[in-house]
Amino acid sequence: MRQSYDAVVVGAGPAGSVAARRLAERGFRVLLIEKRQEIGVPVRCAEAVGADSTRPYIEIDDRWVKARVSTYSIHSASGACVKIPPTEPTLVVDRKVFDWELARLASQAGAEVRTRTEATGLLIEQASVVGIRVNSLGRSSEVQARLVIAADGIESQVARWAGLKTMPPMADYYVGFQYLLGNLRGRFDPTNCEYHLDQQAFPGGYGWVFPKGDDTANVGLVIAANRAGDVSAQRLLDRFVERKYPEAHILGAVAGGVSATGALKKMVTSGLVAVGDAAHQADPLTAGGINLGMIGADLASQVAADALARGDVSARVLSEYETRWQNRFGAQHRALYRIRKLLTQMEEKQLAHLINVASGLPLQTMGLRELIFTLFKTEPRLLAEVGTLVTTGLILK
Repeated sequence: MRQSYDAVVVGAGPAGSVAARRLAERGFRVLLIEKRQEIGVPVRCAEAVGADSTRPYIEIDDRWVKARVSTYSIHSASGACVKIPPTEPTLVVDRKVFDWELARLASQAGAEVRTRTEATGLLIEQASVVGIRVNSLGRSSEVQARLVIAADGIESQVARWAGLKTMPPMADYYVGFQYLLGNLRGRFDPTNCEYHLDQQAFPGGYGWVFPKGDDTANVGLVIAANRAGDVSAQRLLDRFVERKYPEAHILGAVAGGVSATGALKKMVTSGLVAVGDAAHQADPLTAGGINLGMIGADLASQVAADALARGDVSARVLSEYETRWQNRFGAQHRALYRIRKLLTQMEEKQLAHLINVASGLPLQTMGLRELIFTLFKTEPRLLAEVGTLVTTGLILK
C-alpha cells in the first residue's frame, strides 16, 4: 500500500465499492479495504434489490440474478394474504457475486482494493480525521488520507471512533437470523417475495421468504431486540421453518443486527463521512439497505469529490451530503418509521382487516395515493401517519 491516499474507504460492501469507484472515476487516489478475506461473504441480508435503483451502479447480469420478482405477498398470523406489485422490478441477487463485481468495477476505475486488511484506528489531528491505522495480512501500518469513508456496516467502529453517535435505541435495533433453505421445489412461488407479519412468531418484526431459484430461498426474520424475551431469533426461525418447510435442507445460516431508525442525524465529521449501514441508511420500515446504501455512497462521493478538489474536507463542507440525503429521503423515512411503529403495535385483528381490504382491491391498476387512502381510511391513525407520503408525492421503495 501507499503511505497516503486522497481517500480511504473502509468496507467493500455495495456502499463502499460505489463510493470508491465514484471517487476513482474523478481521478482521486483511492484505497478500498475489506477486513474479510473474501468480498461478499458472509451474506447478511435477504439479497433483494430494486432493478431500476441498481442500474446506475452496475449493469444487470444473470451471473448474480437468482430470481426476478413480480409480486410481494403479505401474510397475517390468521392466514389473511394480499399480493401487491413492487414499486419497481425486483431482483434477488447472489451477494457474493454482486458485491465482488461492484468491487471489481471500483478497481477497474482505479481504486486499489485490498482484502484481509482491517482498520484498527483513526489518525486524528486538530479534531480532524487524517488517516487510519490498518492491519493488513498481519502487518500493522499507518495510512494518511485526506478523507476516510466509513462503510463498515451496522457495527461500524470507524464512525464510532470519529465520534458519530451510531448506537440506536434498543427499540429500533433488529436482531436477524436467516437460513438459505434447499429442497423447496413446489413449496413456494419463485417469482414472489413473502412477508409474514405475526407478532407472536416475530415480536416487533417480521419474517420473509425470498426465492433464490426454483428450489432454494432465503428464509429469515428480524425481531425487535427489546421484545424478543427469552427466546432466541434462531429458535423463532426454527419454529417457522419446522411449521412451513418441514422437509427443507439448511444450506447456510447467518445472523446479524440492523438499525431501523433511518439515517444518522450526523453522518460526517471533519475528514470523514459514513455511508450505507454505517450511516444507518436502511429503510426504517423493511430494514432493506442495499440500494439505499449505494445511493448514499453516491451522494457522499459527489460532495466528497468537490471537497477534495477544493482542499477543504471540514465538517461544514461535508455536511452538504447530509443535506442532500435529508432532502431526498428525510420526510419519507420519518413517515415510514412512524408507520412501522404503528404496524408492530397493531392487534392481529386490525392487521388482518387491512390485509383483507387490500386483497379485494385492483392493486395492479391503482396509484399509490389511491391505494393508501382506500386501504387506511378505516384506520384513521394510519391515514394520518401516511399523509406525509401522500401530500408530498413520495413513493414507497
